[in-house]
Amino acid sequence: SHGGDGERLFNRDGWEHIAAEHGGRLPVSIRAVPEGTVVPIRNVLFAIENTDPRCFWLTNYLESLLVQVWFPTTVCTQSRAQRSAIIRHLQETGCGDIVDQGLHLFKLHDFG
Repeated sequence: SHGGDGERLFNRDGWEHIAAEHGGRLPVSIRAVPEGTVVPIRNVLFAIENTDPRCFWLTNYLESLLVQVWFPTTVCTQSRAQRSAIIRHLQETGCGDIVDQGLHLFKLHDFG
């Protein structure tokens, strides 16, 4: 037990409804920007739409899980900006041959 009413922590009726009425498939539509797309700030990366009024709670539940993509997305954004800066500075300082040979790929070690 989590020190409280287990029914409040786990929506058994809701999940059983999904299993019975939808064959276990989540009754939602998810639209997302394709992976790798560079998106300007203040834009939506994904949207979840509920397709079953009895599962009104499901969108918030899934958004809470999917928001976990924020951290790796931030790491990718920072790594992209840093790589661009490395390339620019290599070219500005007469080291464009390093970029031409692909050696700039070894100038940033980002372990996130």
